[in-house]
Amino acid sequence: MGKTRYVSVWRNKWITSQAGSIDDFIKTFEGLAQMFKEWKEMGITLNPDSGIGDDYAEFYTDDMDMAIKAQFTFYSGDDKTTEYLETDTGEQVKVPPEKLENRKI
Repeated sequence: MGKTRYVSVWRNKWITSQAGSIDDFIKTFEGLAQMFKEWKEMGITLNPDSGIGDDYAEFYTDDMDMAIKAQFTFYSGDDKTTEYLETDTGEQVKVPPEKLENRKI
């Protein structure tokens, strides 16, 4: 059995929907460029077969700690106390609470 790959689907739609000036666009895209550089340094990679042309880019890592640090986590349903990661097989993996400390990039 191969390593578990944790995924985050990135969508470009609505990124600048709140922009009111060219400076807002610059700030948004500079922030995103910085985030993607940090993801690259963390070993997060792009799945080139993930539908990028359809505005859905899938990023993945096999390191749970890096997935948490990169904020791949989400809540499922009405439970806003338990965080999950999604795998490339669609499985939702419950994140142990102790892994959620100090997760910011």
